[in-house]
Amino acid sequence: MTQYSNKNNFCIILCGGFGNRLWPYSRNRKPKQFLDLLNLGKTMMQLAYDRFARILPETNIFIVTQKEYVGLVQEQLPQLSQRQIIAEPVSLGTAPSVALASAFIYEINPHANIVVTPADQLILNEEDFRRQVVQCLQFVEQEERFVVIGVKPSHPEPSYGYIQIGSEVIGEFSKIKSFTEKPNIDFARIFCESGEFFWSTGLFFFNIKTYVNAYGKTHPKLKLLIERIDFGLNHDDILSFVEEQYPRTFYQSIDLLILEKCSNVYVKVCTFGWADIGNWNNLYEVSQKDKAGNAILNSTTELYDSKNNIIRVPQDKVVFVKGLEDYLITENGNVLMICPKNDTSLQRRMLTDAKMKYGDKMG
Repeated sequence: MTQYSNKNNFCIILCGGFGNRLWPYSRNRKPKQFLDLLNLGKTMMQLAYDRFARILPETNIFIVTQKEYVGLVQEQLPQLSQRQIIAEPVSLGTAPSVALASAFIYEINPHANIVVTPADQLILNEEDFRRQVVQCLQFVEQEERFVVIGVKPSHPEPSYGYIQIGSEVIGEFSKIKSFTEKPNIDFARIFCESGEFFWSTGLFFFNIKTYVNAYGKTHPKLKLLIERIDFGLNHDDILSFVEEQYPRTFYQSIDLLILEKCSNVYVKVCTFGWADIGNWNNLYEVSQKDKAGNAILNSTTELYDSKNNIIRVPQDKVVFVKGLEDYLITENGNVLMICPKNDTSLQRRMLTDAKMKYGDKMG
């Protein structure tokens, strides 16, 4: 049931990316956004869709994904129309993804208020989340400004972006003073201790006209591409044109494009219980655990003197573990990986080594 059915409100769900930090459970053929990471009976993309279907008209929700994943989107969200699935020919980061989807939305409604969300987030307090989203949409409808939702950091996390808030305030919205993308652990610790910095959730809000004015200055190549799209063509011809022209733009994240290059960006600090499921350690933190701190994800296990591990293997396997602490044990297809769960650099190296030695089939 839609709580706030303003026809001018739209949502862009970002379903690109390959989920390499959750390898090998997340693989190129089926990345994390299409998986039931939390054992809730729904994939991360389905959870994101349901979350926003309670806030705005379902016909105003758009999915951006790589062309090879269009079939997965259609399979998991069969209620979507063809126009609601926007296929990127190549992955160039979230800034081109948002620009492409915004161009489609602008053609439908030149007064659109847009919320951009990653697909791989956990929200604990859905009711408070909906209330905050509505407030942000109302704010950008009235003010020519961008908004990003920030949350107070609970620990130093170098894989997140950090927003420093300034003294200028409009109601519950504070102007951003600085943004640091993925600092090292020492700076992340300083940011947490200062009390001035907040994690960026990747939830962005803007009115379409504010966005068009901004990306014309910050992303001229992409602006040129968007202006050349003939929306009088049928859907397939539009995507064919995009496939030909899209690679001429360049890689850019929406975080850097907006938070670093735009001066009219505000943050709304929220407490609705947010987590990014970006890597195995993140997934461990939000998962249910046994008395010894082991997170057993849809797996059959027998544990002896083992604690604080995360285990995800196929259900037809039984895993016996003795004497492990803070380890990751996961199997998917042709890959079994056992390594310290907190060592993300080692996990990245294992994936790189696997591809180099055994080919892209390992991805």
